[in-house]
Amino acid sequence: MFDNDTDEYIPRTLHTRFGIIVTDKKHCRFVITRVNTVESPLVFLREWSDDTEYGYEEYYTLYRSALTADEADDILDLLQNNEKRKANALLKKCFKPEDIICESVSETRLEDAVPDEWYDVWHEIEYFITCEKDFTGYYENDIKEQGY
Repeated sequence: MFDNDTDEYIPRTLHTRFGIIVTDKKHCRFVITRVNTVESPLVFLREWSDDTEYGYEEYYTLYRSALTADEADDILDLLQNNEKRKANALLKKCFKPEDIICESVSETRLEDAVPDEWYDVWHEIEYFITCEKDFTGYYENDIKEQGY
């Protein structure tokens, strides 16, 4: 955002909420993400299989409309209140594999697919999405927009 009087760039604060739910015997990790500057949530899914001849494989899918804003907020509220079982049940009930931005891609291709308006948020939560350790639960953070 630019100041009209000085043409100086003024970064916005992006209030970000996200929750992590692990399902299917720890083979699927959902990261539900909301930011105050974007209407609809993003849902990241990391899946992995240990049934390969080379050990295990991991791949990512990114959804724009898997949950409505209200559904995502309800799930995040449950996670914030440490009601993980209820959040998991609500995710199973509400999740729709629709409006897929990318499907079954590597970590590098996932980063390329993240919408521009989510760029600063992506860099703050990327570790939680791509790491091997499961950080289940609720997180929130204020991120200063970089204005790239």
